[in-house]
Amino acid sequence: MISGIYFSTSGMNVDQKRMEVLSNNLANINSIGFKKRSIVFVNYKDMQIKSINEGNYIGSVSKGLIIDKVSVDLTNGSLRLTQNPFDLAINNNNFFILEDNLGNNLLTKNGSFTLDSDGILVNLDGYKVLGEKGYIKILTPESFVVDSSGNVYANNQFVDKLKIAAIDKPENLVVTNDSYFLFNNQIQPQNEQGVNIKQGFLETSNVNGIYEMADMIAIMRSYEINQKVIKMQDETLSKSVNSVGKLN
Repeated sequence: MISGIYFSTSGMNVDQKRMEVLSNNLANINSIGFKKRSIVFVNYKDMQIKSINEGNYIGSVSKGLIIDKVSVDLTNGSLRLTQNPFDLAINNNNFFILEDNLGNNLLTKNGSFTLDSDGILVNLDGYKVLGEKGYIKILTPESFVVDSSGNVYANNQFVDKLKIAAIDKPENLVVTNDSYFLFNNQIQPQNEQGVNIKQGFLETSNVNGIYEMADMIAIMRSYEINQKVIKMQDETLSKSVNSVGKLN
């Protein structure tokens, strides 16, 4: 009976976390460069069962599920034409590299950029876009051009090349709740892979709202079933306890 309670409560915990991830996906369905998240879960180590008197091994019982990690779907989203020269879309598993206000390097597929008051190329959060030579400074924004390889030009003069990292496996990324990713400290990012940058375009989120809503309904049903199982187990245990010691 106890093992059944383990199974139901762990299932509810998994469903609750899945619901949180799905809700975050839906909240970011219109976020540029956002990648769908999902959770990976595994079974608890099975509980060994032995007889009380002889101590003989009888079998094992699963204690349910445990959340392993949050995974990310690196599938490219569709491209949206903006005709803004500071909007860039990058293909495959290539990522732009930004530097936040604390000096941390972040990866992103969100190429919605602009210039700050010093003419430095930044994103809308003010994080600096990194080039191979450092920060990218543009003094004449009307002449800003980025070719398909990531080379940056102003007044027809080469300025720098965008610093780009390629991530071949989702597990090599540390996932956050928004469109940023962190480097896995144990994995070195690879050089760009067949990069093709489109100026005047943005990559939309790869979240499919219909699929997410269908999954959300399934999770709600699973959660309700687990609630009913726990209630039934509680009622059964209550009857058993109250019957102990009673005379017929």
